[in-house]
Amino acid sequence: MPPTDLPTDLPSDLPTEVRADLRRKGAATRERILGAASRLFAVQGFDATSVEAIAEAADITVPGMYRHFATKHVLLLRVARWATRTSQARQALVGGADHAAGLADLFAEYLAPGELERRRLSIELSRAALQNHELRDAVGEFNALLRDSLTEMFTAGDAGRDPAEAALLAHLFLVLLMGAIHLDTLDAERIGDPALIEFLQQRFRAILADPGSVPARRPRVASAIADAVTEPEPTDGRRARTVRTRRRILDSAEELFALRGYDGTTTEAIASRAEITVPGLYRHVTTKEALLVEVAKRALSRYRLAGRFRDDIGVADQMADLIVAFSTRTDRVSRRLAIELDFGAWRSAGMADDLRAFHRRVRRNLSVALAAEQGTEPGPDHDLAALVMLMLFMGVAHLDTVDPSLLDNRAWADLLRRRVPQLVG
Repeated sequence: MPPTDLPTDLPSDLPTEVRADLRRKGAATRERILGAASRLFAVQGFDATSVEAIAEAADITVPGMYRHFATKHVLLLRVARWATRTSQARQALVGGADHAAGLADLFAEYLAPGELERRRLSIELSRAALQNHELRDAVGEFNALLRDSLTEMFTAGDAGRDPAEAALLAHLFLVLLMGAIHLDTLDAERIGDPALIEFLQQRFRAILADPGSVPARRPRVASAIADAVTEPEPTDGRRARTVRTRRRILDSAEELFALRGYDGTTTEAIASRAEITVPGLYRHVTTKEALLVEVAKRALSRYRLAGRFRDDIGVADQMADLIVAFSTRTDRVSRRLAIELDFGAWRSAGMADDLRAFHRRVRRNLSVALAAEQGTEPGPDHDLAALVMLMLFMGVAHLDTVDPSLLDNRAWADLLRRRVPQLVG
């Protein structure tokens, strides 16, 4: 079948029946383009997907595709809206009386076994928006619509709910939802798990029942990322130079992967920033993918949430401090890198194994700490609480696109310190 190129703007003098038929065909063509782009963006990522590949998958020419979507960035945003247009949970949430149950249903819809493509698309939209200001603005407006809808829902018929507090709560649920879409690497066994949705509903009910008047604490942690531990250099001059060069390569790769994305970073750019030749770089790492794995291992080892919890402060309070710290401009590169590492796990089995193993260790660490605080053995609820904390942490990694006004925001920080203990339970 030859490609079908139908413009969306039709001459006004066409018969009504012809115009209607052409519009139906145009709508069908756009559906094919959106479906093809959705699959490719989810599997390959935005940067690695060419317009030629999308056009071929949609059975249309490239010029024909541009008649429907002016740019690839516009197409990505339309794909995001297209993927969520039939969200029954979102539609039911606004008019429902049980807000906690409605929110839990929305999470359940995103975390269903058959929604992997939607989860990946949501992550990819956030990644792409970091590199494009126009797309970032559009994503911000898109998120603001849902946030404003939630804010209105939380204040309607609730005279005790301050509008400013309602808006912050709306942010909290949006950020947590953005973290939940990382569940495939956080804990893939929980995809479609009713126990997780039930736990979320219980926690949401506790949060929404509380107007949030508890005074906030002051910060105790400046960054969620610990300083890198510098290993002693070898006394041998040649070996010492090798160690320093490798460190420069990892530092350069970490920053570029975070700021430009994996696909947007070339080995030439890494070598240039590390002040080394490309052949010299390959004497230290075999491939760019292997370099990403090395960057991941080093970055993950620095997350404070993987370390030992203090005995003199509540575990939930310590988690709140870490999440507040992760919401500062100080941790900008680390936030972006967290998203990029998750993306890397889609394409590298070794990377996925490393990331999932790290998340298991963190969940176990937090679960044990929560149980010890209560004088019990770790149980299912402790593990679920640990998982929800990881979800929130990953959601904060998206703050730069969800709503950058929350960065270094005192009211947001105060809300987190009040509400994180309620999420833990």
